[in-house]
Amino acid sequence: MDNQKFHIDDLVMSRMQQGADYACEIYEAERVEVVLGRACKVEEDVMSDVCATDGVSISRRRGGGGTVVLAPGTLIISMAGRSSLQYHLREHMNAVNLVIISILEKLGVDSLSIRGTSDIAIGMNKILGSSLYRRKDLLLYQGSLLINPDLDLINRYLKQPRKQPSYRNGRPHGSFVTSLHNEGYTVAMDEIIKKLKSKFANLSPWPPVLSDTLQS
Repeated sequence: MDNQKFHIDDLVMSRMQQGADYACEIYEAERVEVVLGRACKVEEDVMSDVCATDGVSISRRRGGGGTVVLAPGTLIISMAGRSSLQYHLREHMNAVNLVIISILEKLGVDSLSIRGTSDIAIGMNKILGSSLYRRKDLLLYQGSLLINPDLDLINRYLKQPRKQPSYRNGRPHGSFVTSLHNEGYTVAMDEIIKKLKSKFANLSPWPPVLSDTLQS
């Protein structure tokens, strides 16, 4: 496994460790890599022999959630902030996801919803997965939004997960995961990054008190 196993966390976590109250990075993945959630196991989730043959690194993030393939065409949304509210892990993730949905809708994307614990889907197909790491009042959110990656890489490098959201209904990766471009949306990566940065760059999505809607 990659010696820098938490490297996708480092951009925002280093700024928090230096005393910032909030940090946000939004960028396109530069290379293909497999990233495990905190409790995931390589032997259960990953075609490690294929990764080794292809020179694809395997790393781990601090947050939970499932194993993902990051690749060019995938937008990584990473932010860290602080909240005095205890628990509410799903609500903290979806406070971010609801903003992402609102921005995508303004860009013309339809049929978006939150499904499972904290996925964003078009209809019944996943386009974003997210995770949350919490330590005391520190929160780290990470989401990967599929704009136009090579979705065949998921089948190539990942096994069928043992733990699945109910809305997946046992579907293989190719029938479950989609991208904006696969769904006919040709919004440019740069435009999505611009809109998300405009919203999130300096404004934490976590208010001091979560609304009744988010807590329900």
